[in-house]
Amino acid sequence: MNERQPEPTISDRIDERPSFDAGKAGKAKPRDLLIRFVAGGVTSIASGLVTLAFNARVGGIMLAFPAILAASLTLIEQQEDSVDAREDARGAIAGGCGMAAFAAVGALMFGHLAGGSVLAVAAVAWMATAGLLYVVSWWR
Repeated sequence: MNERQPEPTISDRIDERPSFDAGKAGKAKPRDLLIRFVAGGVTSIASGLVTLAFNARVGGIMLAFPAILAASLTLIEQQEDSVDAREDARGAIAGGCGMAAFAAVGALMFGHLAGGSVLAVAAVAWMATAGLLYVVSWWR
């Protein structure tokens, strides 16, 4: 019988750094892809309904929800382990905070600068925020 190691806390370091393996991405099962697709579609439909019921500003906030995150983390936990799911969640938090920085910069600057300039500055804010959180979370 396999004994499970205790799950590390969020402040524990892991030996493996985040990486992308194209071969692993090609091995995704159709069922898993369908679950992610449906989760994203349901979130998009909910956002559209909220937009129709209230307004585009309220509905747009819902688009910031990472539509497939819950489904992805569940599948990762089932297929690999909770440590891998935790590391993916940690990456999603860094990206989500970066997205919030993008939204904050956009909200403050639209109407004061040209749209292209605002998007460029907001994109830099997103990358800087996510990058900083990446360094804080994973760098040794």
